[in-house]
Amino acid sequence: MDRSFSSHTVAEGIGWIHVMIRPRSFLSAILFAPCLCVASFFAGPDQLICGTTATMAADPLGVGETGFWTVLQGNASFANISSPTSNVTGLNFGENILQWTWITPNGSSTDAVSIWCYDNNMPMANAGPDQLVLTPPGTATLGGSSVTAPGVCFWTLISGTGAITNPTDPNTTVSGLGTGWNVFGWNCDNGPCGSTSDEVIVEGTQFIGMAEAEADANAPYYDPIDHRLVFRQQSPSMSITLFDQQGRVVDQLTTPAGPGEWDLSAMPSGLYLAQVRTRGTSAALRFVVSR
Repeated sequence: MDRSFSSHTVAEGIGWIHVMIRPRSFLSAILFAPCLCVASFFAGPDQLICGTTATMAADPLGVGETGFWTVLQGNASFANISSPTSNVTGLNFGENILQWTWITPNGSSTDAVSIWCYDNNMPMANAGPDQLVLTPPGTATLGGSSVTAPGVCFWTLISGTGAITNPTDPNTTVSGLGTGWNVFGWNCDNGPCGSTSDEVIVEGTQFIGMAEAEADANAPYYDPIDHRLVFRQQSPSMSITLFDQQGRVVDQLTTPAGPGEWDLSAMPSGLYLAQVRTRGTSAALRFVVSR
């Protein structure tokens, strides 16, 4: 017996399979069989948002179909848990995974969507105050602004020399700094909330010892008895920045030409570096405050 077959099914819902059996006598028998077909459903595209509020975008429901949202990871509060386009609030920062369950008369299917939330309150990039360090040893600790995940920040060397120990650590150490300006960038990517960057100058300098300073008729010197910087009769006008041993700015002073002093008696004990700028030159005076 010769038999030929043809069939047709619909993508979803109830369809019919049509099977035709054609015997030699050319008599035809037509059989119909029901096909219960459940199509896949789309929960919507993954989202990157600035904040903790979003709108879902699952496929619309058909006649006789229902659905509901559930939280697989993170947190969410749905305005209408049964709506494929519900508003959702209270999302966690980072990844939230939400699942849409679609129910039809013929069965059910599920699909999940990821919503990444970024914090708009993450600080803008701030590379911290400029620093002055001695070379050698040519090391410093940077002080970048804090990071809120899933935002990311990283250090780069813009000019000069220096090895960054951990580029993603706001307070990483750097070594191998050269004399002069070493410029580092702190770059922050906060997703849809925006990207910012900032720069810090870590200046490497050779120091002037106390004996050298006292021998120079124009240079200020440190008086360890009265805990003060002393400016001589011949001293030109100067701009002085005082750093602690971590390279952080402690205080600043601009002096006129001629004699004077800077009282440092309130400073805690420790090693200090005074950067002296005058007449287009820069030098550093290292001294120790000791009680």
